Amino acid sequence: MKKVVLIAVLLVAAFSFNTLNAQVKGGFKLGVDFSKLSLDYDDIGSYTDESNAKRLISPRLGFILEVPVNDYLFVQTGVFATAKGYRVKETGEFLGETYEYREMQILGALDIPINFGYKYDLGGIKLFGMVGPVISYNVYATTLEKIDDEDWDNNNDLKIGTSEFDFFKPLNIGVDIEAGVELSRFQFSVYYVQGLSNISSQDGGTFKTNVFGLAAAIKFGKVESNRGGFRR
Repeated sequence: MKKVVLIAVLLVAAFSFNTLNAQVKGGFKLGVDFSKLSLDYDDIGSYTDESNAKRLISPRLGFILEVPVNDYLFVQTGVFATAKGYRVKETGEFLGETYEYREMQILGALDIPINFGYKYDLGGIKLFGMVGPVISYNVYATTLEKIDDEDWDNNNDLKIGTSEFDFFKPLNIGVDIEAGVELSRFQFSVYYVQGLSNISSQDGGTFKTNVFGLAAAIKFGKVESNRGGFRR
């Protein structure tokens, strides 16, 4: 699994290096994810549905590389630090007293999208859309639990690997769909990322992710004032 991710990173790096003279533009991208990690078991059904789990709200941060093919087509890739999961808030009763229980499942990952896009120039502002595969590598998993005003209990015993003793698999393949507007060196977009892989290492378990969010990016380069774009 690690070799697959390493090969993907090397391919992206090699592609970017070989196209430096093709006006590759780098930049930073910041977003907010609304993610859902579904936990389904053959014997007990869907834990996230039964517990009425809500989407986890978390930041997305990384850098992008954009390679124009022509005035309309482009390829955009990058590396992002993300956190996927869910959150639960329930009330219960014990010995005649009501309590509030909270839980957050957090799965930290590195996302590497490879998107193919199209831009339409409206004169000073561009509309764009892109779609492509996403390679996610899970690096950290934990469950945070809290009752009433007590401190959060951090259970980080959820191991990542491919053995029967692990909880999550490290590799997650998905698809990314994104659309937005570009003004000068800035991009503003909405996106949806659907995980296609079952990242459960447990027999009889199916774990999948899906994320939608909002993002803003800034790209580096010299802007042509008369075209509202980057100098080619």
